[in-house]
Amino acid sequence: MNKYRNSIYKISELLEVTRVPILLWIILVYIAALILQFISEPIIIQSIAFTFITALHIFLYWICNLLIGNYRWLYFLVQGTLIISSAFLVPSGSPVILIGLLPILIAQSITIFQNNIKVFIVFIILYALYCLSIGFIYGVEELPIFIPILFVILTIVIFYSVTYNRQVNARVRMEYYLKDLEQAHRKVEELTLANERQRLARDLHDTLAQGVAGLIMQLEAIEAHIKKGNTARTEEILKISMQQARDTLSDARKAIDDLRAKGIDEIDFYQACIDMVKKFSEANPIAVEDEIEPVHNLSGIKKEHSLYILSECLTNILKHSQAKKVKVIIKKERDLLLMKVEDNGVGFSTNQIGKSIGKYGLLGLKERVRIIDGEIDITSSSNAGTMISVRFPL
Repeated sequence: MNKYRNSIYKISELLEVTRVPILLWIILVYIAALILQFISEPIIIQSIAFTFITALHIFLYWICNLLIGNYRWLYFLVQGTLIISSAFLVPSGSPVILIGLLPILIAQSITIFQNNIKVFIVFIILYALYCLSIGFIYGVEELPIFIPILFVILTIVIFYSVTYNRQVNARVRMEYYLKDLEQAHRKVEELTLANERQRLARDLHDTLAQGVAGLIMQLEAIEAHIKKGNTARTEEILKISMQQARDTLSDARKAIDDLRAKGIDEIDFYQACIDMVKKFSEANPIAVEDEIEPVHNLSGIKKEHSLYILSECLTNILKHSQAKKVKVIIKKERDLLLMKVEDNGVGFSTNQIGKSIGKYGLLGLKERVRIIDGEIDITSSSNAGTMISVRFPL
């Protein structure tokens, strides 16, 4: 259905563009035929009828784009009949009428049908009517003169029509492609906005949410040590908390100003992972075992997302796992980078990932892994700990 509508639209465009020049040509043919007839023999009644038929011919041509859907053959039948009738009404002007209007009608069939067989059928019918009309009005012996004239004019008109149709088709295709481009542009804008919203959600979660969650955990630890009278450990955790608060504020500013990507290539990924694990170990009473290998030639965007993945895993362990031991593995496996974080905590049901409102950490992990063309495997069950494994190409 859409293909049919596009075809009708294209034909309408072609007819619309050629409408005025051809109507001017029909008027010139009409004037020339009347002049020839009045020079030969003035006939008033037939001339009035010829004027009426010409006006009807012009009207049908003007509205032909409304008839090309279901009345194409009827349109050509009526127009051909009007032209032949005009030739008999003003016989002295009939050569101008037949030679001037029939090639135009044949050329119009090329535009409307866009089918060689149908155009050939129209040509045969109109050519036969042309020969019969000339033979009846002037005699069969005049056909060798009039037939070549018809073919010369027809060749010129068809050449002009085909060339013009190609130009108009190119313009119509260009307009169609521009509309498609505009729609694609709008779609890209919508997707960009959606991706930006997701990015902002991840960034806010990985900066403010994680930072504040870490501070809460440390404040709870400070409260517990104060109750026990352990002032030394309290002061130690307090200093760590103050530094973490500063780091959280710095990360939040970077996220808001969209400056995180600037300078990310200069970060030493290996050292950043070591520092993150060390910071986690110092701030929490959880035993940490790490196996982190130096990794080089890692792109800025993969560094950024990898660090946030590691940070999210450690934060989730701190917030939810109640684990006593954590193992962190970061190493190369052929052309892939493996990041594995495993704990011996209480575990959870992996079927609930992304379904709980306000629990977006693991969902954010999956989004970040998808962005860097990686794969993530989350294994967990009740009282059996959790293992998160991420692999992505270097």
